[in-house]
Amino acid sequence: MFSLKFFSFIGCLCVCINLPQGFAELVLKKSIAVSTVELIKLLDVEDELVENLKGYQEVLKNKLLLIEKSLITMNTEHKEMNSDYEAYLGNPLNSFRLIHRLHTTWRKWHDYALKTNEDAIDHMKKARDMRKRLPTSLDLKIACRGINDLMSFYNLKPDELAAGNLAGYSKPQTALSAQDCLAMGEFSLQIRNEDIAVAWFNTSLARFTEDKLSYKAFKFSRQTVHTSWGLLLMKNSQLTDASNHIDRDPKELSPSPVSLHFQKELATERNCSAVYRKPSRLHCRYNSSTTPFTRIAPLKMEELSTDPYMVILHDVIYDSEIDSMLNSSKFLLSLVDAGQKSDVRASKDSNIEDIDKLENRVADMTGLNMDMSDAFSLINYGLGGHYIMHYDFFNFTNKIRKRQGDRLATVLFYLGDDDSGGSTIFPMINVTVTPKKGSALLWYNLHNSGDVNLKTIHSACPVISGSKYVLAKWINEMPQMFSNPCMKNANLHSD
Repeated sequence: MFSLKFFSFIGCLCVCINLPQGFAELVLKKSIAVSTVELIKLLDVEDELVENLKGYQEVLKNKLLLIEKSLITMNTEHKEMNSDYEAYLGNPLNSFRLIHRLHTTWRKWHDYALKTNEDAIDHMKKARDMRKRLPTSLDLKIACRGINDLMSFYNLKPDELAAGNLAGYSKPQTALSAQDCLAMGEFSLQIRNEDIAVAWFNTSLARFTEDKLSYKAFKFSRQTVHTSWGLLLMKNSQLTDASNHIDRDPKELSPSPVSLHFQKELATERNCSAVYRKPSRLHCRYNSSTTPFTRIAPLKMEELSTDPYMVILHDVIYDSEIDSMLNSSKFLLSLVDAGQKSDVRASKDSNIEDIDKLENRVADMTGLNMDMSDAFSLINYGLGGHYIMHYDFFNFTNKIRKRQGDRLATVLFYLGDDDSGGSTIFPMINVTVTPKKGSALLWYNLHNSGDVNLKTIHSACPVISGSKYVLAKWINEMPQMFSNPCMKNANLHSD
């Protein structure tokens, strides 16, 4: 427990927080952080929580004691059986007991292990009911601001505060934990004091104790601190430096969503500045075999890859059609499922309706059935507009895929020439496609076996100059079951 003298010192300083006058009066009435009297009440709350946790501990200890005693009996029986299993099983009573144990007793042990004791539930309910008496996020924010003010007024450093040193008032038992320092670092980010945030992150790592058991319960690790630090560097577009902090923990079985997003951003940045080559063994030709119509009007086609199958078709959309779409479309910011602005895609979308003529043209270009396919999506990428590394396929579970199908192929029409940047890159096959007005890029997202093709990962590089317009069409696999059936363990597009 902190001394009351220390709480009085902190409480008096916290009152000096600069807030708008009207809001400040409301906060002073309700906030715990600015009142020593309210802080004293928190001591009683913590005492109750500690006692409640001790009660929960007793329940678990009794349960563990019962299991330990039962294991002694089980081990004795097991040793007798292993010493001479023929003699043991030769006794019909032993055989009966063995069958009964495995059929009934172990099932009950399983149920007992899963069942939570009612007394334990009571303790958990009490802890939940006490949440209304705990400090709020606003209280924590005000407390953080109070510590931040101490640093400003007395020129204190994070490592000094973390050690319990307050302008000559030293009390080591009040030292901050690694989690406390992380909270101060994240608050410093909120008030845009990034240099202090970095100092707090360093202090948090310095005070990190590997053998602290509570870290496991709170899912707190060095990687937690490094992730916050890495996000700060990502925000400032320092992706190379951020790579030194994101996903440093080799114990992680799978990368976190933050790590995946970062790796894709980093891959986009590095690959957009890379120089790609086009395979020399592929060639250009006229496609006159996809549909009967192409025999009359063959399409100019440039092969880019056989795995995945990828081609560019030139002059497949007219300027008049492009102008009509761009003049009549209303663009909306790219959204994610929750209706929030996307963090992975900087563009504007617009769904295009009633363009059967263009859909028939896609059918001629691909030889595929357009039923069940996604509607055309008109996408505009402005200055800096980009889309990080991603796949177009969904990779549904079998149950969903049998009902909805996956995206077999993608057709991407380029509706304008970019002055600079804006290329579509496929890093795993060393292919980059520079937008050329009137052309369309076609590739298959799935193998002929129906498996997803991981080589189709791609990205839209940021537009340096100009404005990029593309029209996307994703073709569903389900209607192709007779014209383009899946072939088990086959991949017709592989090298």
